[in-house]
Amino acid sequence: MKIRSLPALLLALTFTARAEETPTVFAVTPAFPKYVTADIEFRDPTGAKWPNFFHGKPATDSGVISLEAAKPAANFTLLCDKMAQDRGDQSRKVLGELCPPEKPPSVTLTITAMGPLQPAAAGAKDKAAATADLTGTLEIAGRKLPVKAATTFRNHEGKGDEKNRALMLDGKLTFKAADLGLKALPPAALIEMRFGLTAYPPKATVPTKL
Repeated sequence: MKIRSLPALLLALTFTARAEETPTVFAVTPAFPKYVTADIEFRDPTGAKWPNFFHGKPATDSGVISLEAAKPAANFTLLCDKMAQDRGDQSRKVLGELCPPEKPPSVTLTITAMGPLQPAAAGAKDKAAATADLTGTLEIAGRKLPVKAATTFRNHEGKGDEKNRALMLDGKLTFKAADLGLKALPPAALIEMRFGLTAYPPKATVPTKL
């Protein structure tokens, strides 16, 4: 029987413990933390129109993301009801005609399913990242649209300013101007949408003081 050296054995045990500590289920809830945890942006890929930025939080306490490899799942709703730079002339922005200064729209993204998890592409900067398609619906300015977003999942190990472990999502998809009811752009003009979310383990608490 081959006996492993003490340093090698300790290193193996360290990696095993780290893997066991990494959570696979995350809560998507407005209860924690108190600050903004979600954002949605719309961009004109040609650069002719300025982007629109919305931010907010999960809409319900029941949102959940499971990264269990055998059966990944996602069910949550993001309510981004605040718009950055909501005053002044909106006509220069890609969604400008939908965003009157007196009553900016809310953007609601509801995710109901997750496809298979895939490892990050070769050469990706974050070796721990994985990808999957999230499906659901987007609601904005009276329209409800089906969505399928290619999404990256990245584990944050609780270092730096954010002391809690967290799961960071970054999803991307594309619409046509006609899908969103935009009249100032050609119907087939593309609109790129991105959403970001930070989720936490169900037992997460107020972050440790910095």
